[in-house]
Amino acid sequence: MLQMNHLSLTETKVEGDKLYLMGIINSKSYEQMKTVIESNPQVKTLVLTVMPGSIDDETNLQMCHFVRNQGLSTYLRSDSVIASGAVDLFMSGVEREMESGAQLGVHSWSDGFQEALEYPRTAPEHKPYRDFYQAMVGSDDFYWYTLEAAKADDIHWMSEKEISAFPVLTQPLKKAKKHNDIFPKQTQIREEMLSDF
Repeated sequence: MLQMNHLSLTETKVEGDKLYLMGIINSKSYEQMKTVIESNPQVKTLVLTVMPGSIDDETNLQMCHFVRNQGLSTYLRSDSVIASGAVDLFMSGVEREMESGAQLGVHSWSDGFQEALEYPRTAPEHKPYRDFYQAMVGSDDFYWYTLEAAKADDIHWMSEKEISAFPVLTQPLKKAKKHNDIFPKQTQIREEMLSDF
């Protein structure tokens, strides 16, 4: 895990006013994304393509707050697959849009000793995440839902009905569109993500 934190695992590509992201969020991802956005002030929307999640929760929350403070929107294409911490990143968008077919995977967290739900709801371990969701969507209901949806070593792919039950999107679900891959191996990694769970 420490070794993975020293590699650049998040890929970026700017096209017009969109910044496309792919890969794992690690300790380098925040500075990487911040540099790209500061060099491309026209960027208004982050398009999350294939993102398995985060191996550095602190950095992930930094990224999320930066996205919200910059007033950026987030978008999922019909071929987007995001999970775990990448769902938090999506939720940090001021506007959050999604095409039918996109996949959002959620689960609980573990600190290596206990699963999240083994801590009382008032425990300080929950506070950063509860505060995050309060700040992003005005409620921590979605946070508790993710903890109950699947264990830390599993994943739950949300149905469109489940997505509509929470303030995940700020706009109605969009029709699926055909898209070309933005990154090499995007389709391969997408298929691997979906087949792993």
